[in-house]
Amino acid sequence: MTMAALVVAELLLVILTYQVMASIECRQTEIEAACRALRSMTARGLAVITVMALYFWLRSAAYRALADRTTAQPGHRSWMFAHLIGLTFIFLPLPLFGAAEISRAFAPTLILLSLGGLLTAFGAVFWVTPLSAWRDWMRNDSYLLPLALLIGFLVPDLADLMRPLWEWSTLSSLTFFLVFVVLSLSGFDVGVHPPTYEIGVEGFWVQIASQCSGVEGIALITIFMGFYAALMRPDLRQKRFWLILFPLAVLASWLFNILRIAILIVIGARVSPEHALNGFHSYAGWLMFTALALLIVLVAHRAQWLHRTPLPKHPTAAIRHDALAAKIVPFIVMMLSGVFVSAFWPDPEMGYPVRAALMALPLLFFLPALHALWRTPSLEAVAVGLIIGGLWIVTAPSQDLPATNTPSLFWIATRLVGTILLVPVIEELFFRGYLLRRLHQNTLLWSLVAVAVSSLLFGLMHDRVLAGTLAGVAFGLLYLRRSETSDAIVAHIVANASIALAALLTAKWALI
Repeated sequence: MTMAALVVAELLLVILTYQVMASIECRQTEIEAACRALRSMTARGLAVITVMALYFWLRSAAYRALADRTTAQPGHRSWMFAHLIGLTFIFLPLPLFGAAEISRAFAPTLILLSLGGLLTAFGAVFWVTPLSAWRDWMRNDSYLLPLALLIGFLVPDLADLMRPLWEWSTLSSLTFFLVFVVLSLSGFDVGVHPPTYEIGVEGFWVQIASQCSGVEGIALITIFMGFYAALMRPDLRQKRFWLILFPLAVLASWLFNILRIAILIVIGARVSPEHALNGFHSYAGWLMFTALALLIVLVAHRAQWLHRTPLPKHPTAAIRHDALAAKIVPFIVMMLSGVFVSAFWPDPEMGYPVRAALMALPLLFFLPALHALWRTPSLEAVAVGLIIGGLWIVTAPSQDLPATNTPSLFWIATRLVGTILLVPVIEELFFRGYLLRRLHQNTLLWSLVAVAVSSLLFGLMHDRVLAGTLAGVAFGLLYLRRSETSDAIVAHIVANASIALAALLTAKWALI
């Protein structure tokens, strides 16, 4: 579970890096087909992780057996270094070529990303447990996990294969008409060209082709529901599942897609045409339809009328006290919130209030676990925080937001809450409370390795990688002094509060 959570966080960081910080435009590259294949890997990775999560959730006995094996026979630490080297290769194109030129230097970028992806994937798998242990476990589980992962990897291809089954002209016509209705009821003056299914608002036009009429979402829903039905075959009432829930799920997916197209048109007309087509359209569809598929599976799993045996109760009280989940889940939500706002806002910073609300939710949910983790911080934590904050301010590049983009008071307030309270707690719980603690051993060498690795990954989360890495080193050493996450949290809060105060006094909002 912990490795899966780490991989989820890394995948979301990759999406943020190459969608927000350095968006690769395939039309500007010399190998467009390879570029599009590479971009599809994010959707494949998301599908693989989703399928793996469903698999372990529904086959708890198999998960416990694997957990026992990984505890008894963990993988060699050399695979950890392979994993980290792979991550380094993945992020290396950004400092090498720059965000603006990365599309023009795509050939070396492709090599680095491909090699990095392979090292990261194999490093993660064999860091968990050796090949022999994986082989024995998979043999006992009838090799269902490799099959499940293969299905996850091929989800985009399976969706394409299933697309002709749903490509009815009537479906496109209805989609076109209902998008017009949604936009009209929202108060927009909508232009249409029915023969070509073109629709637009304020000069921004899109064509609702057959592949835009909801078939991709319907195919995705079908694949995930089929996977659930196969795993739950002995207990699931298949006729009710396919004859009642499946049609309702298809209808929900289709209506969901109509809303998605309407939002895309509004973003293109009122925000940014480029962002609507290359930002929102690229990732929002897969994220939204995957979330909808998971929601439908959850409904199916909790619906007693679909099952032959009584369903077990899943009390949330125990989960809220789970310290491990409290360290990992908020970080994943923070990364997802970054992907979410980058899909709806061309400048993700302007969507920060929404992101702050999303980050606050898991912290409130895990409040009992966080309360149990809290200890009285040391005075050294405050001192370290003041030093880090001062150095960050002094070494900041001279930049600011344009005068026309001066943020509102509401944005400033939510940004301060996020910067001073939410982000320090979430990042320290993950990087120091989970990652550094997991890597740390009672030797000087492994203590240094743990600090270095957690600090480097922490630095990659920031625009100023070197400064962020050095700050991570300071927080890591402070954590090791007493093995208390609260010390690192307080130091981070003090540092960010100092930076926020400087931003308020100088109106240099780029500091925060």
